Amino acid sequence: MKKLNFGCGDNIKEGWDNVDIQKSQDLTKSFNFDKFPYPLNKNTYDYVFISQVLSYLRNPKQALDELHRICKPNAIIRIEAPYYNNKGAFNDMDHLHYFSDTTFKVFVNEINVINKKRKFKIIKLELTPTIAGKFIFKKLRGKLSLFIGGLISQVYVELKVLK
Repeated sequence: MKKLNFGCGDNIKEGWDNVDIQKSQDLTKSFNFDKFPYPLNKNTYDYVFISQVLSYLRNPKQALDELHRICKPNAIIRIEAPYYNNKGAFNDMDHLHYFSDTTFKVFVNEINVINKKRKFKIIKLELTPTIAGKFIFKKLRGKLSLFIGGLISQVYVELKVLK
C-alpha cells in the first residue's frame, strides 16, 4: 500500500512518501502546493493524509482535484481541517479557508453536477468536538455549533477516490 503524508511539516511518517512546501532532507519531495500539476505520478497512492493543510492553500478545490489525479482508484484521502466557527481556526494569520461539514458535501456533489462524473464519495464525515463540546450530546452539539463557537474544533472527512 503506497501512502502519502501531504503537507507533513516535521511529522515524518516512516514507510510513507512525506511531502511539504518546506525543504528538508527527511522529505520525499518538497514543492509549492499552489502550483499545478504536482510533481507526482498519477495513479500512485492508495492512501493520502492531509492534516491542517487545506486551510493554507489558495485553491483547495484544485488541490483535491490534483490529489485525485495522483491517487489510485478507490484510494482514501483523509482530511483534517479547521472548523469555521471556532476561534482556534483563526489563530494563524496565514489561514485562507475554514471548513464545515457542508463544505465537503457541496464539494463532492458540485463535482458530480459539473463534470457529470463522480470523482469522490464521502465515506466518513465527523465534526471533532472541543473539550467543552464533549459535554453536549452529539445531535444537539451539531445544531448549537451553528450559533455558538467553540463547540467544534475541526472537520474530519474521508473521501474515496472514484475513477
